Formats: sequence, structure tokens, C-alpha cells
Amino acid sequence: MSRRRKPHDPAAAERERANTRAEVERLTGMGAEVNLAPDGKILSAWRSNVFTILLRSGSITTNHHNAAMRLATDWAAWKGLAGSSGRMEAVDGGAGSAELVNDRMLIARRAVDRALVQVGPMDRALLVAFMTATVEEDRPMAWRGIVERVSGVTGRDAQPAIVRAALENLRRVYEAPVRAREVA
Repeated sequence: MSRRRKPHDPAAAERERANTRAEVERLTGMGAEVNLAPDGKILSAWRSNVFTILLRSGSITTNHHNAAMRLATDWAAWKGLAGSSGRMEAVDGGAGSAELVNDRMLIARRAVDRALVQVGPMDRALLVAFMTATVEEDRPMAWRGIVERVSGVTGRDAQPAIVRAALENLRRVYEAPVRAREVA
């Protein structure tokens, strides 16, 4: 038995294409990248972070990007933004308000602290600002404004170099032998 199909309505199809184009424009205007199917329908939309943008432009290397993503993953786990796993316990942070914390969050916090304590103070401030904007706030980031605010550098050519230097220091921390990291 064949299913009866609705006759094709060219006007309705054009309205649907126009709605899709408007949605793509809205999403790209918010900083999202949109993946379209061959038939023009939206398959997915996501907002690239500053590190992916700098990687694509050639301003940073894959190793720099990987170090940034490792820090972002640990940061998200520390803040409880990476999903929950394991037993949650209420922990009083001393301010009179209990927070739900699990072992994964505590381990991630130590990993973030270990990494950030080994980079310089400006690199630390820059990485913290980037992680706050990309991981915690998940907002489109004017990364050049963050670099300018943290470092005072306004030159368009110098700003990627500041980020590259911070990520190079982070990469070196992550790639250092475990024994050297434990001593530091």
C-alpha cells in the first residue's frame, strides 16, 4: 500500500527556504557556524571559540589548540558544567552556603590550579578571562577586547602573538614530564 503524498506547493517551499535563510543569518550574526544539508536545511549550529578561530587563521598551532581545549575541559568539569557523574555531596565553602560538589570537580580544580600556577601571571589572567567567557558564560567573545584589557596590547598583529605565547606556556606545562610538574 502506498502512502498518499501531499502535492508540492512551490510557494510553501519558497517560504520555508526564506525562513531557513533568515535563521542562518540570525545564527551567523550571533557568531555561530551553521552546517547545512544538501537540501538547504539546517543540520547543526555551533559557536566556535577563540581558540578554534585562531587555529583556522593559522595564528596558533594544533598543539596550542589542544592545550586550550584540555584546560577548557578541566575548567568545565571543575565548574560542574560538563555533566554529572558520580556521587554528589554538599560542601560548605565557609561562606555559609553549601554547594554540590563531586570528586570529578575536585580533581578538575586541582588540574586547573596545577596548570595555571606554572604559567606567568599575565598568561594566567588571559587564560582565566578566556575560560570564563567561553566555558562559564558561553557567550560570543570579543577576544581582542579581552587581550587588550588583560595585557594592554592594542595592535592587531600583536594580539594573536599574546594569545600564542600564553598557549605555548600552557602547552609546555601540559607536555612537561609528570615528575617536573610535581616538583613545581
